[in-house]
Amino acid sequence: MRVIQAYRFALDLTPLQERSVLAHAGAARVAHNWALARVKAVMDQRAAERSYGVPVDELTPAIGWTLPALRRGWNAAKEGVAPWWRECSKEAFNTVWTRSRGA
Repeated sequence: MRVIQAYRFALDLTPLQERSVLAHAGAARVAHNWALARVKAVMDQRAAERSYGVPVDELTPAIGWTLPALRRGWNAAKEGVAPWWRECSKEAFNTVWTRSRGA
């Protein structure tokens, strides 16, 4: 039987630090939701086109959901999706792409 040991730590954050932690977590969530919505929209569109009998070579182009593809898409869209993105570390967004790959 394998035993996994966990530790729990309490952070004693200042109000400014707490705001920063919450902002970074929120930024990651925005990027995650954007990626899910983008992939789902394309998949749904392609499914609808198939149901109308659109030939495979004329379907809406599929989008990649690899790490590089998600980063490229986010970098192209982030100004419109999250104009405040510069206030957060790029790593707040990169954690999303890593998790999306199942790492």
